[in-house]
Amino acid sequence: MAGKKLTVLLVDDSRTVLAQIEKVVVASELAEIVGTASNGAQAIQRASELKPDLVIMDIVMPDIDGLAALRMLQANQPQIRVAMLSSVGGMASKAEEAFRLGAVQVLGKPVDEEVLGALLSQESERLGSK
Repeated sequence: MAGKKLTVLLVDDSRTVLAQIEKVVVASELAEIVGTASNGAQAIQRASELKPDLVIMDIVMPDIDGLAALRMLQANQPQIRVAMLSSVGGMASKAEEAFRLGAVQVLGKPVDEEVLGALLSQESERLGSK
């Protein structure tokens, strides 16, 4: 890919999930991970410092959850695109709220590598067409 790679901030309180997503992002060669965080408060701080193109963030986390962090990111840094992660069971209302708040996608856990790859491709193309 010519030009700038998509920059990604990963946010989840599970190291296992972070490692799974990191593997897919690195393998895609479309994006680079600029940082990680384990809760919403860290996500807001890291996003402010790193200014990633895309944040991939869990909905359910300690301290500030993903939906509250999404609300704050959209209010303060609306140029940052956010995709949310959700455990499938009983999370439909939270996924709906994530879309309402401005999430570009809600990914199920465990993360489907093809779906994540498609998201990275879509966001990379969007970045390239700016």
